[in-house]
Amino acid sequence: MKKKSLDDKISAEVIAAYLEGNSTAAENKEIVDAMMDDAELREVLRISQLVDEDLCMMSNSMELLPMTALAAACDENNYCCQECEKYILMRRNIDFDPQEILDDAIQNKWHKEDGTPLHNVGRYLEKCGFVVRRQYKCRIVDIEEALDKGDDVIVAVDGGELLGDRMSEKIEDFVIGQIPDHVVVVLSCDSNKRTVTVYDPNSANSEDVYSYEQFADAWADSKNYLVTINLKDMKTYIPKPIDVSDVKLEDDLTELREAIAENAHEIWALERMGQGWTYGPQRDDAKKENPCMVPYSQLPEKEKDFDRNMAMDTIKLLKKLGYDLIKREDTELYNELLKRIRDVKHVILCPHCLVDGVETPISKYDIFCNRCGHKLDIDKSVFE
Repeated sequence: MKKKSLDDKISAEVIAAYLEGNSTAAENKEIVDAMMDDAELREVLRISQLVDEDLCMMSNSMELLPMTALAAACDENNYCCQECEKYILMRRNIDFDPQEILDDAIQNKWHKEDGTPLHNVGRYLEKCGFVVRRQYKCRIVDIEEALDKGDDVIVAVDGGELLGDRMSEKIEDFVIGQIPDHVVVVLSCDSNKRTVTVYDPNSANSEDVYSYEQFADAWADSKNYLVTINLKDMKTYIPKPIDVSDVKLEDDLTELREAIAENAHEIWALERMGQGWTYGPQRDDAKKENPCMVPYSQLPEKEKDFDRNMAMDTIKLLKKLGYDLIKREDTELYNELLKRIRDVKHVILCPHCLVDGVETPISKYDIFCNRCGHKLDIDKSVFE
């Protein structure tokens, strides 16, 4: 069903369109009228605009990937991911317990209350021993190649766009507009007829056929997210990491790179030490000696660059997947977020800071105190 805003009157889709400048005149009036009587909605929109402006400056036109988008987010029976995995097991004549698939998804947090994040599609099949690969920015030809190799294929789509006129009488039940909220199994692609045949767990049909154009429009909203499943020899593996070349980092994040690189080396060395490795002028696997078993500052620049590149690509990947790092300092954005915390109805203060006579407000989402750094073991129910 459509997600609602805080006042349960304005849909999240209309709010998103308003913030992006794509709303209609009627929607603009709806938003303005609602804000007149709803202070909380006004604050949400103000903070959203601040965040959007901040992200806009930092994004440098990079394309975000919807890793945390929820498959089945608009469906009350929101288990389309698990249904697709069951369908693949049945096609391969593999016995399974339907309840176990659901229980595992919930217990392992592959599935959330409102759906399954895209990066968790295929987790149960992994458990069954399948080789599962997840990729963005794919093409229909990639689907065709996977099917030709005998792979099973799951794609994430905008359910409303895929259904189109077939569900026009029920279209109000779907959130439409660049939201990858559904997954289907692709069965075949016909390049001559320019059609794609899919298994849709929400359809009463055993198969549904769509034109290339309609399928492509719905698939594009997930940034062409493709999940392939097979039992092939791993020697066929060709790495295809997410392209982060369009992500530009600010100077303070570049500085963060060095800290991450050094800590990564410390973790590596500690693990090797636990396995019995020690320093040696040359690598000797028999003696478990390695010349890199030294402090980071003593590493050759070539080895440091390896850690730096890993750290830099990790930071870029976080941003590419829609996450952001907000440095705790005196910035307008940070102060606005802190003000939201301080102005909540039930103000909770850090118990560790109180010992020193300092009142530090904390959020129910905080794991560590922003000021003193102590881990917060508090009853979250006090925030309700």
